[in-house]
Amino acid sequence: MKNTCPIVNERVDENLIRLNSGIIFTTLLLFILTPAKWLIIFVALDFAVRLFLGVEKSPVCIALRYVLNAFSIEPCMINAGPKRFAAKLGFGFSLLITVLFIFNISPAAEIAGAVLALLTGIEAFFGYCVGCKIYGILTSIGIKLN
Repeated sequence: MKNTCPIVNERVDENLIRLNSGIIFTTLLLFILTPAKWLIIFVALDFAVRLFLGVEKSPVCIALRYVLNAFSIEPCMINAGPKRFAAKLGFGFSLLITVLFIFNISPAAEIAGAVLALLTGIEAFFGYCVGCKIYGILTSIGIKLN
């Protein structure tokens, strides 16, 4: 993703986004492995806040910023366009999981949760953003996403 041209003028800290992905990954694992199914609401709300209000308004990202500052980790600023698109996908996915859970379709909700956990885990641990790659493919074939 770092090799793509600037798509939007906004930039985000990749370290912050990867840490946030780790929190989402952990929360999704808890959703899948424990009776605390309400945790999917936390995931959907986090994606919604980041998507509609911005990363700087997310309570999770605010807390993570303190962690990054405490360890003196320098920001790694990247273009926000692909990350925003990935957040849209994550928000849609978490809404789907929430609806499946509300309608008591637990196996499907847990499978969808496992897929989202896999994708956020790949981002958190390996720095590979599948949503960002999809964004790159779609924009390269001429689809406007911003």
